[in-house]
Amino acid sequence: MKNRRHLQYILFFLLLLAFVVISGFNGLYGQDSYEYLRYSQCLHTFIKTGANPGDYFWPLLYPITGAILSFIFSPVFALQLISVLSLVFSAIYLEKLLVLLFKSDKKPVRFYVFLFFLLSPYMLRGSLVIMSDSLSILCIAAAWYYFEKYRRELSANYLLAFTFFFASAIATRYASIIVLIVPAILITILFLKNFKLSSFILAVIISISLFTPHFLIRGHNSVAFINHEWINRWAPANFFQNHFDTPDGSSSYTFYNLFYSFYNLFHPAFCFAGILFLVTLWGKGKQIKETRLAAILISVLLYAIFLAGIPFQNLRFLLLSLPLVLVIMFPGYIRICEYLTTRKLLKYALAAAIILQLAFFCRVFIPFYNDNKTERQVANRMLQYQNATVYTFSIDGALRGYGFKGNIINMSTVRIDTLKVCDTNSLVLFNTKQFSEQWKDKNPMINWEYLTKKSKLVTLESLPDGWVLYQR
Repeated sequence: MKNRRHLQYILFFLLLLAFVVISGFNGLYGQDSYEYLRYSQCLHTFIKTGANPGDYFWPLLYPITGAILSFIFSPVFALQLISVLSLVFSAIYLEKLLVLLFKSDKKPVRFYVFLFFLLSPYMLRGSLVIMSDSLSILCIAAAWYYFEKYRRELSANYLLAFTFFFASAIATRYASIIVLIVPAILITILFLKNFKLSSFILAVIISISLFTPHFLIRGHNSVAFINHEWINRWAPANFFQNHFDTPDGSSSYTFYNLFYSFYNLFHPAFCFAGILFLVTLWGKGKQIKETRLAAILISVLLYAIFLAGIPFQNLRFLLLSLPLVLVIMFPGYIRICEYLTTRKLLKYALAAAIILQLAFFCRVFIPFYNDNKTERQVANRMLQYQNATVYTFSIDGALRGYGFKGNIINMSTVRIDTLKVCDTNSLVLFNTKQFSEQWKDKNPMINWEYLTKKSKLVTLESLPDGWVLYQR
């Protein structure tokens, strides 16, 4: 019986793998995923041959793990597998955390985790994409679990486990430190009150081991991530802004940043029943205090404030605090379940919730699937022009990821009118439909306007979703 305690999670994992195979979705979407793939391949080559992998902006743990797994699987599947596995193990740790905090039976906890975490539309989609989100969420959920275990039992093993997952979270996504800074401070205070030299030495060794790749590869510029545009432009004034003009283009959003930063409390892409759960928590302050959720509440608030100050909105960023949000909402879920049980409506409500979650997942996944398909179609078509120089933007990662070997000039990083050499065999791959508004008066559109005025562009092919290939 003990061996079957995680059977539902194993079956869910197999269902996700089957979905990946049947749908043909390989997890590559947008510039970031192709960069993760590129650097994972560079690290794989480094491990095999010692060739310098070059520099890289983001944390290294996700591509390193992918590089190691790619000795067994293809590089693309290795990275996607990490994301899928991370989702399942995150759910297991979230279940353990909820049982520990609320002393609840596993059955209602597991159903809650399956329904509102594993089937959370953005969370589920995030586990299928080649991005570091899913792995960082696993590290965050595990770190919180071991923090709660240590504050109850003061076992050195839990301290070391927390250290491992805390360091791993930061080595996967730098922003994870905002979600974990509160338990890190509290566990440090507890440890100093119960100091053991052996535990301290082991914790230091674990931390150094996990951060060593960062300092080896990025030693000459190890704190460059602090100078990210979003951090440099972080300001309280952004809380009440919904239009931003940055080097990444002009963007307008429906709501102010401060409202957006709490979306994972109620947005259907995260938890459609969130408002209902929060309302039913009214009057439960004593229970929340007894459960010692203050650290979790403060962490969710800190992360929301951090996001609100960034001159940008991306719902994907809200995934990091989703496990903590679901912990806060759990008493509300139990209270509603008790109400529905007395009226014999629980099974109907849960069935309806499953249908809703799957419908919302389809809504957020299909655009990703279509964009992935478009990128593959365009990139595969460009393989017919391997010897050409291509001026393009946004899709350059996909071209390289699918094997294009020609010279690619990114129209966002250069000014074409200042280039000294003009390749007479050059092509232009551009999508005016996608870029004309967001990138108005920015390099991509400035370069496009220059090309249309100074070059006799000849249309070679009209490609999917607005992409057009021109001969310059």
